[in-house]
Amino acid sequence: MSQNNQAPPARGEQKNIDYLGLFKRAARIVWQNRFLFWFGLLMALGSPGGMNFSPSGNDLGSNQEAAKNFFASHWVLAATLATLAFAVVIIFFLLSLLGKAGLIGAVNKIVLGKKMNFRSGWKIGKRYFLKLLRLFLLFFLAILIIILVLAIPVVYLLTIHSWIAALLVGLLAVAILIPIALILFFTNTYATFYIVLSDLKVMSAVETAYGLLTRRLGPSLIFGLLLLALNIIFALAVLPIAALVLLILIPAGTLFFFLSKIAFGIYLALAILLFIAAALFVGSIFTTYKTTVWVLFFREIAEVKKEEFEKVAEEETEKQIAAAPEKA
Repeated sequence: MSQNNQAPPARGEQKNIDYLGLFKRAARIVWQNRFLFWFGLLMALGSPGGMNFSPSGNDLGSNQEAAKNFFASHWVLAATLATLAFAVVIIFFLLSLLGKAGLIGAVNKIVLGKKMNFRSGWKIGKRYFLKLLRLFLLFFLAILIIILVLAIPVVYLLTIHSWIAALLVGLLAVAILIPIALILFFTNTYATFYIVLSDLKVMSAVETAYGLLTRRLGPSLIFGLLLLALNIIFALAVLPIAALVLLILIPAGTLFFFLSKIAFGIYLALAILLFIAAALFVGSIFTTYKTTVWVLFFREIAEVKKEEFEKVAEEETEKQIAAAPEKA
């Protein structure tokens, strides 16, 4: 914790960030506080990703026809299953918000030297759950409006069969959307930390987060690139393992298929459940680690002074920003 004993940098002077040290410190925190994996599991449930299959054209056509016939003859069952699936997705998403708040708050308390467990982190998650939900809805609507505004000219040009103009305008829209998406991503992320660590209201957190991004844009982009590299390394490490597992499971499944259809069905169900469990286990560890690194990075760059906080949140109770570096 030697970083906490250093004097804060002078105003206008930016502190050098030991990025490698942040990643190493996050690994120690996660390993020494393995209850954090439960919060990572909740976050992984909210964004588990998907599996993409690419069947042949004939299979795709026959499957679509079979699906149409099934929905036509069993539309009540299909509607019920779709409703249940949507409800499960919503529940998992809400749990992911709760897990995110609990994980961020627990990691911050651990960095401050306080003892934490799952129950105390869960209380933090419940406290800031509604604020994070409002923050999500705010940014979701903002992104939706931006995409619609950028897409309208492209759609119009397509309707009048102006293909070249539509292509050029589409490329311009993408060029505009990329920097906007980056700004929204970092602002949303920093606002989340300000809500959980500093108890700011949603709009105050967004304003403060955008101000932090404009001041520390360089370190933010560097850290974003490092996380991108981390994601790539993680994918390159996991894919060969997944391929090896498939090489083991597929021959065994083929054997069960020829021996007994019932045995094959049981084997397939168990294999799918095992795959989902393994994916959630690995995903929860990786999500916990990434979020911990984010918290440590945010604490390094968030040097909001008390007078700046009062300008942004005059109606809120005066308090020291939790993410500000501690003074000796």
